[in-house]
Amino acid sequence: MIETSLLLRGIGIVLIIAGIVLVSNPELVSNKTIPDNTFDAIERRIWWGLLIGFGCLLMFHHQFQPWVTSLAATSASLMFGLLVARLIGIMLDGSVTKQWLYVGLELVLLAPLVWWYLRVRA
Repeated sequence: MIETSLLLRGIGIVLIIAGIVLVSNPELVSNKTIPDNTFDAIERRIWWGLLIGFGCLLMFHHQFQPWVTSLAATSASLMFGLLVARLIGIMLDGSVTKQWLYVGLELVLLAPLVWWYLRVRA
């Protein structure tokens, strides 16, 4: 019998890989044309970062109780996934000042979420 944490980690790896593939090439599942401006071209990739975030959550957090810890872990991992997707989008589509502003905001939001998770986990 497969141990639950090993199964969750395996699912997490699959989600991270799927998220990275879809962030890199969102046209695999969408027939929308690529936007002309760089900002929108990057934005079409961002929501696939949620798969990366869920994958990270399953890789590193294997408990559901207490719920505060799970909420902190979920929030931090989803924000991390969005940040990774945005950085991949900037790398592939080009740099726009507004996207770097969003990177900064996501880092500012991620820091207290990680601190919260580390505090409630202990």
